[in-house]
Amino acid sequence: MDNLNSILTLSQLSVGYKNGQEKNILMENLHLEIPKAKFIALLGANGVGKSTLIRTLANLQKPLSGNILLKGKSITEYEKKEFARQISLVLTDRIQGGNLNVQELVEMGRYPHTNWTGKLRSHDHEKVEEAIHLCAIGYLKDANIFEISDGQLQKAMIARALAQDGDLMLLDEPTVHLDANNRFAVMELLRKLVNETQKSILMSTHQVEMALKMSDELWLANCGENITHQELINNKEIERAFPYLQKLKIDH
Repeated sequence: MDNLNSILTLSQLSVGYKNGQEKNILMENLHLEIPKAKFIALLGANGVGKSTLIRTLANLQKPLSGNILLKGKSITEYEKKEFARQISLVLTDRIQGGNLNVQELVEMGRYPHTNWTGKLRSHDHEKVEEAIHLCAIGYLKDANIFEISDGQLQKAMIARALAQDGDLMLLDEPTVHLDANNRFAVMELLRKLVNETQKSILMSTHQVEMALKMSDELWLANCGENITHQELINNKEIERAFPYLQKLKIDH
């Protein structure tokens, strides 16, 4: 499965949690890959393990078994800063940032590229400004992150991940706390970033309709089962994962 066009390759991967000697397996035997310049939506109802998979791919928790290769090398072989230069992460948790303003928040994305002093160089400032421009939040640069809306904060978090300048961005339910207008704005922004930067994005979500419209590829997770690829997904499988869609006709 691994090839020159693949950023991340999952092989016989099982994810979940250990409780002593017992394993709580949420997803198992995953064989998937994330190619370059693709927007992939990981769909599934709450509780199927979407967040666990995202955290495992981000190397925040260990897989129960199997391998995750980043550009052909196991993610466990990367030093933390080296790994962070390749993959960035946006979680649903609201950041605890004290008196940070938006500019300073985005600058935090350059940390993996700095030396021991943590001082930003001219190239780092350029990447920060580029990320702010692409996410269209220049008007918020001096605003405290606790003074802005949830939608604005999510765009700032995406800008921080973008400033990190890796080839892959992982996002866990980036629209979960947003209203309809902001959900659409964030999805539209992610689609734009893939098109304009040629980076890849893997986003977990239960926003089925928008994922179908915006993404290049779908991963459908059902509880206790393997992930279904885009080309195998049909209406019945989506309806089984999301019962409220049983009367919705989905054309993809």
